[in-house]
Amino acid sequence: MSNEVNMVLFEFLAGEGDISNEEAIAIQEAEKHFYENLMVNSNLVLADGNRLINRRKRLWGVLKKKGYEELPHGLQVDLRWSREEEQVVVRIVLQCRYGSGTKKRYPTYEDLIRHSRLLRIPYLNEDGFHYVSESGIESPEALKKQVEHEPNKNIELVFIHHVDVRTGNQKKDLTQLLHEAIQRMVPSYEAILEAAPTILMEQPPMITKHIEGGRHVHPKNMILQGPPGTGKTYHTVLYAVAIIEGKAISDIKQEDYIEVKKRYAKYRDENRIAFTTFHQSYGYEEFIEGIKPVIATDTNEIGFNIESGVFKEFCDLAAADHRFGGYDISIDGEARIWKVSLGGSGDRPLKKACFDKGVMRIGWDHFGEDPFNSTSTMNPSERSILTYFYDTMKTGDIVLSLKDERHIDGIGIIEGEVEWLEDEDRYQRSRKVNWLAQNIELDIHEMNMRKKLTQKTVYPLDRLSVSQVERMLEGEYSIPDVSHQNEKPYVFIVDEINRGNISKILGELITLIEPSKRMGEMEETLVKLPYSKKEFGVPNNIYIIGTMNTADRSIALMDTALRRRFQFVEMSPDPQLLQGISIEGVHLKSVLDIMNRRIAALYDRDHMIGHAYFMSLSSTDKIDALQQVFLKSIIPLLQEYFFDDFGKINAIFGNDKTYPLLIQEVPAFDLFDSSIDVRDLEVSYQVNHTVLKNPETYKAIYGKQYANA
Repeated sequence: MSNEVNMVLFEFLAGEGDISNEEAIAIQEAEKHFYENLMVNSNLVLADGNRLINRRKRLWGVLKKKGYEELPHGLQVDLRWSREEEQVVVRIVLQCRYGSGTKKRYPTYEDLIRHSRLLRIPYLNEDGFHYVSESGIESPEALKKQVEHEPNKNIELVFIHHVDVRTGNQKKDLTQLLHEAIQRMVPSYEAILEAAPTILMEQPPMITKHIEGGRHVHPKNMILQGPPGTGKTYHTVLYAVAIIEGKAISDIKQEDYIEVKKRYAKYRDENRIAFTTFHQSYGYEEFIEGIKPVIATDTNEIGFNIESGVFKEFCDLAAADHRFGGYDISIDGEARIWKVSLGGSGDRPLKKACFDKGVMRIGWDHFGEDPFNSTSTMNPSERSILTYFYDTMKTGDIVLSLKDERHIDGIGIIEGEVEWLEDEDRYQRSRKVNWLAQNIELDIHEMNMRKKLTQKTVYPLDRLSVSQVERMLEGEYSIPDVSHQNEKPYVFIVDEINRGNISKILGELITLIEPSKRMGEMEETLVKLPYSKKEFGVPNNIYIIGTMNTADRSIALMDTALRRRFQFVEMSPDPQLLQGISIEGVHLKSVLDIMNRRIAALYDRDHMIGHAYFMSLSSTDKIDALQQVFLKSIIPLLQEYFFDDFGKINAIFGNDKTYPLLIQEVPAFDLFDSSIDVRDLEVSYQVNHTVLKNPETYKAIYGKQYANA
């Protein structure tokens, strides 16, 4: 890679502020050439990584051997900007962290045992190479002895190199140096993979395509489409349960529907399934977020709140569970973010004590343990701070510790209510905090919309979003970048998806629902919502199922962009489901089959009649039951399809002259004088109720060719 391309990456790693479109294009090209040159003359592929334009200070990518992407072993190449040393720190790590795929597979006991095979290759003792475990850098001999007693010990082979950006003092081109380091590490990587083919070959042939981690893989976005009465909404229950339980839809269909529906209801009660119906009045405010009026109970004045819509609330639930830095925690998608000054900016004894003891402490001690009942006078600023600390800040909210007007040095989750520390001389008000990141230096100036942080003890940072804080934890300053997202599937069902104004309802979500743009994916995309100004993305464990009536005229409004992002499952009428059902000699399978063949010839397949209209019937029913189906469902449906063209409707029924379902009314000639030409009168028809009570009428629909069906 040329020095010019190197400098594009280095300058952006070290830079501040926004970038122009021209700079973004140059950065993307530099990233592309950087990885291509690292993988030249090898069978490595780029399996995962971040985009530098989405996060300054760090560029990383994971290289894996082609065909082994789903295993957690790989070579991570990591470029970070060190502000203190004004250097780019380059690391290559032979790691065992996660496998790529529809869902990231994290290391198993067997994976870690296999990874220790890297110690079977002659050790790399040259400058820059180290063997590392949870305890830090260790000699490979010592690690080999430890592995004998702890076979699943997680060890890594690491190469580190520093690039002085100020002097540009490089004896060798960086790309050449990294390429050589990767080639030195490849034998250790391949020693690990030697044990992998046997494991992969033991799996059934279909597993790598349809099964992942023992669970059946379903598309993230699907639409069940078909004519009315084909069981689209009925099947959403089956698909939702199949997705949540990781089973094939064919397996679920073989189960008793009542039992499946009970499990569906259970998952719905657990908020794992949500259901909504689109209609022409449905909008963005109901689906994503909107401004809703509220009336203050004390003043009766009307105000406005920003409220999440049904889909955003569901996404927040699905994204709630994460694991960061070895802590099992739950981050609420609606958690509020606060700035706290622990004794002031910079390094303070109080801040160190708070980090060490897992608390945050503030002062105003002269108001006593119960400040709001104190005899001392409290000014508005003091009341605001104490109200925040006592009442507004909730357990589960996020706190960021102030370092200076641009930077924070700690990230934590509030875990307790206010306590009064009687034994402390100062800063006696305390709340328990799980400090996930301590003594860091993270610039949040751009995230905070270029607003400087102030010394005020406590105040909300409403310009920041939970997803931004999560990315801080994942990618900065030695916080492990393995984020175990909640892998439990969540299913969101949209009935009649084509009846709503798609552009109006989805807005920017049209991009976010694409599988490759989901949170945690290589092309992860987040947008800033227009009302709350918070970042939002669609979690990778959200599955969207839509239903679409192909006979609905509003299908013409179906957005082409939406069609491209969904897989379509055709739900056709299935006459076989009516096999064996005969009402007074009328074979329902034959009736439905021949009518649909005629509809397809006279109109199209999208307007055929679904089997669901007849599923309530049985062979024990009388002809009156079939008559009601035709009077209330079939005939009105055909009248709508053919715009009251009774000639075509009669043709669907076989045009039998003996048993006509529709008969022509004789015009009332005596209603008009000679000024009206009777030939201009509209021809009208009426339903022949008499013949609908005769089984022969229905037999005539399918005729002699189906007489013995």
